Amino acid sequence: MSDSHSDSRLPRRDFLRGASAAALGSGGLAVAGGGSLASGAPSEGGMARAAEANSSTGLAPDTPYPKLAIITPYSRQKLAFATAAGYEGVVIPLDKFFDPDKLTDSQIDEILSTSRETGARIISIECMWGGLNHIDPDAAARAEAQARFIRCLEFAHRLGCKFCGTFSGGIPGADIDRQVKELAAVVNEKYVPVLDKLDVSMGWENYPTGVNFATVPDAWEKVFDLVPSPRLGLEFDPSHLVRQFIDPYEAAWRVRDRIRAGHLKDTEITQAVLQRVGIHGQGWWRYRIPGQGLIDWPKFITVLLQAKFSGGVAVEHEDPFWDTPHTASEPDFPQTRKDGFILAHRFLRQFLPGRVS
Repeated sequence: MSDSHSDSRLPRRDFLRGASAAALGSGGLAVAGGGSLASGAPSEGGMARAAEANSSTGLAPDTPYPKLAIITPYSRQKLAFATAAGYEGVVIPLDKFFDPDKLTDSQIDEILSTSRETGARIISIECMWGGLNHIDPDAAARAEAQARFIRCLEFAHRLGCKFCGTFSGGIPGADIDRQVKELAAVVNEKYVPVLDKLDVSMGWENYPTGVNFATVPDAWEKVFDLVPSPRLGLEFDPSHLVRQFIDPYEAAWRVRDRIRAGHLKDTEITQAVLQRVGIHGQGWWRYRIPGQGLIDWPKFITVLLQAKFSGGVAVEHEDPFWDTPHTASEPDFPQTRKDGFILAHRFLRQFLPGRVS
């Protein structure tokens, strides 16, 4: 996760508003795409739409192993590239277009069709920024964040996803124990009932930033102690731990049963620069594509395999060496960025079982 996102609020979308209000109350949960989940079982229409995302044509068959994906904005060209490069799917973050509060029914159907036609399964979505602080100290902002996140969960379900990524939230100036209790209460009371009804899990990426307090083992283990539901877990990214001098393999092993998704990028540390500027200085570390930094990838992936993890592990490409500046909004990747993804796949594939045909 990079620092380039803005925290702008986005408008609601009518077809999900009613569902969110119901989920926050005690009534049944309306599913985007049709029907209700008052009994805890998806309606026929909702199930059909969710099944569409995982059915037929070119989608890779499901396997009991970690599924290699890339994190990418939505576009037909980028989904097609992911498949051509050998990835099993994509993880798509919210943006100005890809947003449950903005998309029409026909646009969502087109996204599902593009996924099938390109063969790129939408493994999960990322709902971190844009007013999604689950424990915002402002009561009105907190209520809207929770309602919006529930709409994101419904959106993920409609796309056929089993996971929705987020941040843990944050209360400026509050101690860890208070933030832990606040987040645990939100998850237990607001989110777990929705997660159970939709058969979806959620988790936060351990990216150190102000609206994401639970990014080290001490904090996230305290949250898990208070949230017994296995629907809550981590979107585990070892690169963020390396630059904090935390052992990512030990950290992953301790919470192996709570890893619900993964980000795959490497971290390079230049010791000579660190020696001069210290950990609060600049330029002593940078993110790299997997295989071009310090992470022991066979060791990390072994943790996932021994834990029988079968969710998505997505290459998060933030390596400036394998990129072209100012091209993020283009419909297709520049060739340099494609080369980075191709190299990452070639490197990581050797540590994972092959596709089942």
